Amino acid sequence: MGTKERINGNTLLTEEGLIMAFSEMEVIAESNRFHVSNVQLYEYLDNARTDWYKFCKLAGVEAVIVHINADYKKELFNQDKLRIRTWLERVGNTSFTLKQTVVKQIGEIVVSAEVVFATIDKDKRTKVRVPDDIRNLLNDQSEWL
Repeated sequence: MGTKERINGNTLLTEEGLIMAFSEMEVIAESNRFHVSNVQLYEYLDNARTDWYKFCKLAGVEAVIVHINADYKKELFNQDKLRIRTWLERVGNTSFTLKQTVVKQIGEIVVSAEVVFATIDKDKRTKVRVPDDIRNLLNDQSEWL
């Protein structure tokens, strides 16, 4: 692979074009109660996908969620420090799947999630083929994960 230049977050500009290695976000859980609601975790997961939404727009499409599945493995408490990692798992014709994990600072996985997106034309609001910039990530990201 050629020269790599980081342009923001984990989005890279290479000689071959724009790629996204993976995205990571750190957050401190906040709650008015001792326990953090599972609904709040969905918001954290969505915030962690922000770079992916931006990447899709740079690739010429919008990504809309058509399915989301989360497995809750541990309880989360107020002020827990978390790391959320997001990566591309699969690419179909007009959809792609991201995997996400939420990990406590002590290394325990709190949540693992799978999110399926349809790629759509921003003006016509109809499904379109997943762009090659996104398809190519499956091969490109292996060196970063």
